[in-house]
Amino acid sequence: MAPPSPAAQVRRPERRTQEERSASTRQRLLDATLESLVEVGYAATSTTAVCARAGLSRGAQLHHYPTKADLVIAAVAHLAKRRAAELLADVPREGPPELRLATALDAIWASFSGPLFAAALELWVASRTDAALRDNLVRFERQVGRAMSRLFGELAGSDSRDFGALLELTFHMMRGMALQRILRDDDTERRRLFELWKRLVSESLGGAKGKERRS
Repeated sequence: MAPPSPAAQVRRPERRTQEERSASTRQRLLDATLESLVEVGYAATSTTAVCARAGLSRGAQLHHYPTKADLVIAAVAHLAKRRAAELLADVPREGPPELRLATALDAIWASFSGPLFAAALELWVASRTDAALRDNLVRFERQVGRAMSRLFGELAGSDSRDFGALLELTFHMMRGMALQRILRDDDTERRRLFELWKRLVSESLGGAKGKERRS
């Protein structure tokens, strides 16, 4: 019997499942949406333009994300989930609580300097006059807020009663400083103020823990 030809010996590529093809389509749509939000903003991000960026049909987009609001919220949620995984990887699991807290604050501040903040900012501004987007965004922000609180508590290793309020204040401050960066590139003063805030948070949580131990 003749040996099989070289062509017959080449393994055929495995066929992807329907779920794998759907996941790939969603990934391409979400990546293209994020690129568009960061590069041209929400107003210029149309579903048609996103499909062109992704190299997909309009029907594929409508199947997975029926409206523009669905698409952009899903894209930002996808990026937020990925950034949360990166934060967990960046912060050491061991070491002094003060070091973990400082590292966690630095890692979260970095999120306000990248594409996640830029994309979210586009949605916040647009939602002022877009009721459908606003409704979706409010639900998303609540989910993210709860998830970030759990994540930050794990990163910083804190269970203080003041922790929630300090975290909320931290996010308000970071948002304000990130908005200021749009007009002023020089980070010298912001860095000084942020280091001061880190020290105040650490002292506040440390003092709260001391009170809880004495009570």
